[in-house]
Amino acid sequence: MTLTTASRGLSRTLFALATAAGLLASVAHAQPATAAPATPPAVQSQPAPAASVVSTASAATEPKYTAGDIARAFSFMDTNKDGKISREEASGFRGVARHFDEADTNRDSNLSHQEFESGLNQAKSR
Repeated sequence: MTLTTASRGLSRTLFALATAAGLLASVAHAQPATAAPATPPAVQSQPAPAASVVSTASAATEPKYTAGDIARAFSFMDTNKDGKISREEASGFRGVARHFDEADTNRDSNLSHQEFESGLNQAKSR
């Protein structure tokens, strides 16, 4: 069986999405909770530049994956095209399978498109 160039590209994108989600989630769990280091009083009294505050705020709310990337990944994983990803369908994607229960917020043993998207974006923000 020969894969078309588009299929190979989609497979690579999906692998990258699943790997990124798994890696990001595992890194977030591995970081210990520590108190922020104290800064000298002279530094605390200086206001932060406005540009850095704006860029930090936009980076925190900006999703990592485009809607198109998420739709393609979801469609590829939804092999029976029923509009949801079952645990069996997710089993072929290590990062998704590993975090399936976290993403399945309504506990119906399936990931809706919204649960899948939220799970990817939450993994990104960790």
